[in-house]
Amino acid sequence: MKSMISRLNGVSFFLLLSICGALAAPAGEEADRKIAPADTLIIDVLNEKGLSVERRVEQGGTINYPLLGIVGVAGKTTREVATDLTKRLGAHFLVDPQVSVNVKEYSSHTVTVLGEVVVKMGAIKLPGERKMDILEAINESGGFTPNANRNKIQLFRKGKKTEYKLDRLLKLDPEMKVWLEPMDVIHVPERFF
Repeated sequence: MKSMISRLNGVSFFLLLSICGALAAPAGEEADRKIAPADTLIIDVLNEKGLSVERRVEQGGTINYPLLGIVGVAGKTTREVATDLTKRLGAHFLVDPQVSVNVKEYSSHTVTVLGEVVVKMGAIKLPGERKMDILEAINESGGFTPNANRNKIQLFRKGKKTEYKLDRLLKLDPEMKVWLEPMDVIHVPERFF
């Protein structure tokens, strides 16, 4: 009986998580995603075929762009890159350039989920077209086990550990969400009774 209740609680959690994710996803998430090495960009300049190109971002976070040479793009949004290219082209080469930047293909980015999750998958692929938060990654790993300590969910990022309680992560306000970055590690520790 206790096992059946645990399963029902798990199913309820997954349904709640799915609803929260659907309600909390901001409209312009793709526009907010940062460009990373190995992403493929399509840059279009209106009425300028020679400046409309497709470029793969180098490991150093740059692209080689006609007329401008090496341009840093990693860590910026497509909107920021378009603004930068518009300013630089307009300052030296074109009158009122109309530049758009889109990501044709995102490189494969992963996070790792460890500990008290149902399916110990390890690496979870971050979707290219939108952001993913901690709870979505745990959901991709099958959710929490009955022994999971839901009040000490740990996020390791760039050598720094931060702990979160499930209640805080369930907040619907997108400003409160903890969005994952490539190479993040999520650890769900065991609960001690």
